[in-house]
Amino acid sequence: MKYDYHDLYDLQFEQLVTAICSKLLGVGIQEFAKGRDGGRDALFHGRANCFPSESKPWEGKIVVQAKHTEGINCKFSDDDFLKNKSSIVNKEIPRIKNLLEQQELDFYMLFSNRKLPAEANTKIIKRISEETTLAEERISLIGIESLERYLKTYPDIPNIANINPRKFPLRVSPDELAEIILAFNRCKESFTQVIEQEKEIKRTRFDDKNSINGLSEEYAKILQEYIKDFTPIRAFLADMENESYLEMYQNSVEEFNLKIIAHREDYSNFDHILNHLYDLLITRDSDLRKHKKLTRTMLFYMYWNCDIGKNNDTSTD
Repeated sequence: MKYDYHDLYDLQFEQLVTAICSKLLGVGIQEFAKGRDGGRDALFHGRANCFPSESKPWEGKIVVQAKHTEGINCKFSDDDFLKNKSSIVNKEIPRIKNLLEQQELDFYMLFSNRKLPAEANTKIIKRISEETTLAEERISLIGIESLERYLKTYPDIPNIANINPRKFPLRVSPDELAEIILAFNRCKESFTQVIEQEKEIKRTRFDDKNSINGLSEEYAKILQEYIKDFTPIRAFLADMENESYLEMYQNSVEEFNLKIIAHREDYSNFDHILNHLYDLLITRDSDLRKHKKLTRTMLFYMYWNCDIGKNNDTSTD
């Protein structure tokens, strides 16, 4: 089974990595509690079972780090992993040096749910080696490609990690919504002067909807400030030329609703659901991150237009 690793919580990914290491290294893998780990999520001290091979396994203090991202289609070569001042590699190098100085590290494994191009693998290992003095053959990067292979080789790993795909957290795909927002942003000026015709809009009264869904009065007041921006969105989606974007919108609505229904009990009120969806969308998609205001507006429109959340079909505004 293939997993959407970006749909895991950070802790779930760490548990998955530890379960994999229990096979590659040994059952003596020591997992550390959540908190300041000093540059290690897990540690194995001894002779590895079969890593990097059965004929020449590592032996010594093997430090394991797991770096999870909620982003989709991310790579080890991305700026936030490799190049930025606050990148993962830049943060890890001083931690590795410190562990080496304390004689707490002989080998280093870095797991991430990212794609690992060969060029990036070579470049990162070489850089870590040059800046920490740890030999290149004592460093290993493990990306999605290897994760898939290990899960096929050891199909009991998800059970060991206690990961049930049916219990994944509330996650949604931003792809189609990003296309809609980019398209709308390109032509929104032509829809800003649209005056909606006087007609009854079949939707649950706003106050009733908030009560049904558990949206707080404070949050509702903030949402109401966005209503003035909803008419251009409605006009854009109603335009015959934008039929493909309307279909994308409906697909997004269906996905959001199904995920909300499945995870509704995980949240005390709908404020948290809307905030979680917004944070998730801008985290996972760089285009949405560039259009934060519009992303929040579109999400609020979905709610106000009774496309997401519970509705009372007997009342209208």
